[in-house]
Amino acid sequence: MRKPFIAANWKMHKTVAEAVKFVDAIKDKLPDPDKIEVGIAPQAFSLYSMKQAAGDSGLQIIAQNAAAEYSGPYTGELSLRGLKDLGVSYAMFGHIERRRLFGENNAAVNQKVKAALQMDVTPIICTDETMVQKEVNGEIHYVFQQLMSVLHGVSLDQIKRVVISYEPSWAVGIGQHANAALAEEGCRMIRRTIADNYTYEIADKIRILYGGSVNPDNIKEIMAKPDIDGVLIGRASLDVDNFLKMVNYAESEEQALAKATKKQVNDKQH
Repeated sequence: MRKPFIAANWKMHKTVAEAVKFVDAIKDKLPDPDKIEVGIAPQAFSLYSMKQAAGDSGLQIIAQNAAAEYSGPYTGELSLRGLKDLGVSYAMFGHIERRRLFGENNAAVNQKVKAALQMDVTPIICTDETMVQKEVNGEIHYVFQQLMSVLHGVSLDQIKRVVISYEPSWAVGIGQHANAALAEEGCRMIRRTIADNYTYEIADKIRILYGGSVNPDNIKEIMAKPDIDGVLIGRASLDVDNFLKMVNYAESEEQALAKATKKQVNDKQH
């Protein structure tokens, strides 16, 4: 059973004070971390303060990016060694905005992924819908060429520790509609690609997230799909109430109401 993973990508939003205030507002209202994993990827300068604020809540604080080198003369880069020392367990690589705006290519992302695995930081690999036809055992399969280029040199043991996020370009952006059926098809084909290039057993265990216009209105439909194990949320994650609705998507209405009522009683008592 793959544990669901609900992750927020805050991009270049929120100051340190705003980020800490956000964590303080949500950390006692998160789902059981044994059942659903929740994470937030803030700007780099907020990582330490958010880690401190999160405490033992189970909230994962994720790096949006990191360099392939652990140290050295790389002004402005973020060290995986430093992230590991800080207690950061996840880092994102290959986001579509890093590719479009900063010219990151498959080779650069591949080096970062391998460096993260060596440092025991779990890479969240973002990939789009770039595919090619390939014949496997007499059958035509659609292979995610970009993803397999990024995974070049990643061993059988290492691939088990990777998280993949499917971010189709048609769904990334403000005002786009997230199509759950198309999202599921993309995630299913990613799993098939992993199975073809590694093993079916490994493919069945890897968590595949979907990123692109996820919001409180569509998250249940998206998360109900069998090959979607989580979501990477952009703009909709910036609001406390919206974020809590999404991370608690699995709660029944009765549970949500009971929690809200209990909070109101506690607020009155204090």
